[in-house]
Amino acid sequence: MKKKAADIVLVGFLLLFIFGFGLWIWLKDDQHVSALENRDLKMRPDATVQRLLSGDYFKQFEAYFNDQFPGRQAFIEANASVDKYIMQKDEIRDVYSLKNGYLINPVHPKDKTKEVNDKVNSFAHTLKKKNIDVYFALPPNKSTIMEKKLPDYIEAHGNELSDKLIAGFSKDVHAMDLRPTIQPHLQEDNMYFHTDHHWKPRAAHYAYEKVIDEMSKQHPGVGKPIPKSEFTWKEAPETFYGSDARKTTKSYASKPDTITIAQPKFKEKPISICYRKTCGHKFYDMSKLKSEGTYANRYETYFSGDVSEAVIKNPNKPKGPKVLILKDSYVNPMIQFLSRNYSETRILDMRHYKQKSVYEYIDQHDIDAVLFVHNINSINITPAFVDFKHPGGGENQ
Repeated sequence: MKKKAADIVLVGFLLLFIFGFGLWIWLKDDQHVSALENRDLKMRPDATVQRLLSGDYFKQFEAYFNDQFPGRQAFIEANASVDKYIMQKDEIRDVYSLKNGYLINPVHPKDKTKEVNDKVNSFAHTLKKKNIDVYFALPPNKSTIMEKKLPDYIEAHGNELSDKLIAGFSKDVHAMDLRPTIQPHLQEDNMYFHTDHHWKPRAAHYAYEKVIDEMSKQHPGVGKPIPKSEFTWKEAPETFYGSDARKTTKSYASKPDTITIAQPKFKEKPISICYRKTCGHKFYDMSKLKSEGTYANRYETYFSGDVSEAVIKNPNKPKGPKVLILKDSYVNPMIQFLSRNYSETRILDMRHYKQKSVYEYIDQHDIDAVLFVHNINSINITPAFVDFKHPGGGENQ
């Protein structure tokens, strides 16, 4: 009798758990985006007769359930903690945890350097006929500049590919390998994020000085780079875990990151910044610092992330040249420095800009020089960056 009563109680608890859990799933608010995984989550599908009969509804509901499972992020983070502390894994989802506290995503894409060289060389040769100089700045991403700190068994080709890319440019391209510029300063604070794959404004400023020194040789109107001492440098109080930590979870992070804010000490006339069909923007989108969540993409504080097109007009340099920057996200914290040396800076992100060919754009806006700023990983895996006739090819492919 006691066993029968115990069985009834057990069944009751199981039914209560099943129906209670189902009710919780049904009534709770769904999350639209997972900041941890940097992707959109599945929403509850509509139960139409056609979907029910075809079985498609149940497949969609399963995907929805997997994405909206209560406490899902906590489960993911707990699993990562098991991997690190119990399984003793130092690599997860192709991200390696260095002893110095940095998370590194090794660079080993397919070698597309010849294709990139050929297209950029042809582009530069065409523009040379119009007396437009082409510059290619190669900033070292974190994985490349710290590649030698990886153990030998980790496959990484960032430096090898960088060497090949720089060597493959023709004399029509003013190529700038920024690794020797950054390497001597690598031990300084706040050069790269610990948990994100990008660099910070201090590293970007060293690169800016090199770029301006090089461009001013052919374009004296560019002037000299503005020294680092002419800016105040502060860390915003808001912390976050960046793109690499979104793969490993914060279990593998030694500490959270902060956003460096550099503001000019000198007085200047207001600089006009236009993008996304509106003007009046600033170099920093401070609203991104207020984004909720441990894994919020606060790197978007720099120039509001990857805008497809931007126009910056600088009244402090009325007789300066006009430059077109073709870029990936590495240039975002660098824009605030570069644009102060030109009368007009135009920026295109070829993944998202779809209006016209780059050749037409250059002719329409009377561009004096073109500056590429791409890290070795993005330029190898994103064909859109060197598609000058049909831009807008989307993200990494």
